[in-house]
Amino acid sequence: MAELNTVEEIYDFVANALAAAVDEPWKEIRLQAEVWKTSTGFTGDFTRDPAERGVGDLDVDRLDYAVAKAIKKLQTIMTSSAHEPWNKATFRVTPDGEFFANFVYDADLSARLDEAAVRARQR
Repeated sequence: MAELNTVEEIYDFVANALAAAVDEPWKEIRLQAEVWKTSTGFTGDFTRDPAERGVGDLDVDRLDYAVAKAIKKLQTIMTSSAHEPWNKATFRVTPDGEFFANFVYDADLSARLDEAAVRARQR
């Protein structure tokens, strides 16, 4: 993976990785990411083309570790500037190159993961 230093470079990288992860015609791919400390978890789906064929699950195992690393770097870049902190991100990409990203901070998610980490250390 080339060094990704800007938000735009990371967006391009994530969009290309999503497009490469689907082997059939599609109208939109969606990826939801949860980021906690050094971990990133993914779920996702895609709308088939034609849309009448429904929605398919995105095989997130096809996304390289580099995608998780890029999203974590995106979080670091964004939270070190004027952006609000976030731990959940949703990415959407269309075949014509449109890319959308939405970021939120989920306090409940953060608390659950912190509690799970404490329990794991106590074992």
